[in-house]
Amino acid sequence: MNAVAQIEREEATDIVALVDANPVMVLTDREKFNQFYAQMKAEADKLVPDTTTEKGRKAIASMAYKVARTKTAIDDAGKKLNEEARARINAVDESRREIRQQLDDLRDEVRKPLTAWESAEEKRVEECNATIELLRKFAVVLAEDTAADIREDMADLLAIEIDADKFEGLAETAQNLKSTAVDVLTVAIARAEKAEADAKELERLRAETLERERVEEEKRLAAEAVRQKEAAEKAAAEQKAKAEAEQQARIDAAAKAAEEAARAEADRAHAEALAAEKRRADEAEAAAKFEADRNAREEQAKKAEADRATAETARREADQAHRSTILRAVKDAIMEAGQVEEAVAKSIVLAIAAGNVPHTRISF
Repeated sequence: MNAVAQIEREEATDIVALVDANPVMVLTDREKFNQFYAQMKAEADKLVPDTTTEKGRKAIASMAYKVARTKTAIDDAGKKLNEEARARINAVDESRREIRQQLDDLRDEVRKPLTAWESAEEKRVEECNATIELLRKFAVVLAEDTAADIREDMADLLAIEIDADKFEGLAETAQNLKSTAVDVLTVAIARAEKAEADAKELERLRAETLERERVEEEKRLAAEAVRQKEAAEKAAAEQKAKAEAEQQARIDAAAKAAEEAARAEADRAHAEALAAEKRRADEAEAAAKFEADRNAREEQAKKAEADRATAETARREADQAHRSTILRAVKDAIMEAGQVEEAVAKSIVLAIAAGNVPHTRISF
């Protein structure tokens, strides 16, 4: 190898270092750029893309960054050269555009495997986060949800599978949220079933009470009709007896007419007094029965209200327990995600729950 060939080989070998030291040279000498680009392309082609390891991904990113950095250095040098040599600005700008495009294409070609991996990774994380958000929603039970609604939610929740390979670092968080949601729905189903059963029992008792009151009222009316009929028959019989007695008295003697009349009048007054006394007794009995029935209805109403208050207290306690469970799950998730101490994580959770962290909230 002669001296000239040796110099040319050394220049080709060090072209990248020369360009790094003086980027302007590839803007004014197309041959130098072709040599430089060929060496950069060769170096890029030696890289075997590997997105399965952190080291491999960093190698791809590093190569792409090196190309981009060189492009920027050359582009900046071209700008400076353009300012210093306005007469050659068109040629320099054309070289800049071609070099920029070629290096952009090379950068994109080098980075293509990493870009594809990042896109797939972003999609995976989005899907995992969507599943986690759905798990959080399953842990929220609305007051109007029936036991059937909650059982349906439980079936949908249990159908969600958490693939450890797909979720990676989010797997434990997702599994904890799923377990929490299962616990919440299990408690909610039992509470809803009990509330529905209590409501049915209360309705049954009310129906029985109304039916009993209706039957008793019918019996009272029937008894009252019998009493009125007997009183009417008795009055008619007494009237008849009185008429017969008066007729007999007139037949017996005119002298005894006044006495018999007085006696008859006394008998009539006595009968009326007895009838009045009986009516008062009947009315007093009916009033006492009405008061007893009213007291019984009031006692039933008080019991129903006490049962409702007890159910409401149980609901509030379950809601508080549910909220505590959610807050504890959020605190644990923050501690696991950011290696935050428990006291700090707890302060963060309380701040979010209180609405002191903008654009962030906790769903209960």
